[in-house]
Amino acid sequence: MPFKTIAHYLFLADVNPSIRIENIVGNIIGFVPFGLMLPLLSKRFSQLKSILLATFCLIFTYEILQLLFELGSFDTDDLILNTLGGVIGCLPIKLFYIVFKKNGTIRCQTKGQ
Repeated sequence: MPFKTIAHYLFLADVNPSIRIENIVGNIIGFVPFGLMLPLLSKRFSQLKSILLATFCLIFTYEILQLLFELGSFDTDDLILNTLGGVIGCLPIKLFYIVFKKNGTIRCQTKGQ
């Protein structure tokens, strides 16, 4: 069930606050580098939607493998938090291109020049 684990850690769990933060923030931060690198590696990932989809597919595959090989459990909240991390990771790149394209610092090179 979506947000069940997140709600448990935020409101119900009788655990140390640092463990709560590690679980939630750790799942987000873990995939920030993935979202950061995708637009740098390929123009195919210049759109937020494509980064979101690629991150979701990677996490979904990982969760399915955990389930199949009994290395952990399939957690919908991990899908949500990890995908959020990937999207957050691409935001600095998007901001960089917006700022420098407005200033004219980044120029698109056309074919034949």
